[in-house]
Amino acid sequence: MKTIVLTFDDACRSHLEIVVPILEKYGFGATFFISQPECWFETPNAHLTKTEIVAFYKRGFELGNHTMNHPDLRILSDPECRSEISLMNDLIKDTGSPSPVSFAYPGGPYAENAAKLLPDHGIRYARTTEHSLWTKETDPLRIPCYSVCNKQLNNFREGLDLLGTREDAALVLLYHGVPDVAHEHCTTDPEIFADHMKYLHDNGYQVLSMADYGNRICQ
Repeated sequence: MKTIVLTFDDACRSHLEIVVPILEKYGFGATFFISQPECWFETPNAHLTKTEIVAFYKRGFELGNHTMNHPDLRILSDPECRSEISLMNDLIKDTGSPSPVSFAYPGGPYAENAAKLLPDHGIRYARTTEHSLWTKETDPLRIPCYSVCNKQLNNFREGLDLLGTREDAALVLLYHGVPDVAHEHCTTDPEIFADHMKYLHDNGYQVLSMADYGNRICQ
């Protein structure tokens, strides 16, 4: 079966209010990557608080680690990277969710210095924003994806075209807010997102979280 791995970054309020009901409608899985820099909460009602993100787990979705403060990990020391990873792990575990096994590099670029530390924190799968498919040959700590937003709508079709009818690979899609009231450059209109999900459903794609697909392909 054609497979999509669906991911969302930054714990936007619209993920819970708009995205989750659409995913539940179609029975789709997904991973929500959590980050909590204080500056994000300067925009009212843009992001979910620690006490609110537990709703994702309670409704059957995976919570992933996106670091506490969303820094460029490539320029941090090992101790600084470890702190960013462990602080978010602890925050997620404090909600009652299991310790994360999935991670998303802040900003998207692969950070080799951080990748070597991830297994020490229980991370098995880590997502970049490099364009390709996730196959058995993919480094599980360097998983590619296609980022979709209003300014990059072509990535949705390009990714699907690359996947084609292959059943030995997955296309990882990344969305931010739907809409993203704090970061307009990566916002997606709710109507567009709803159309994308309907297309996946109507065309027979299975839609999974990162952990679900990783556990299947990385045996």
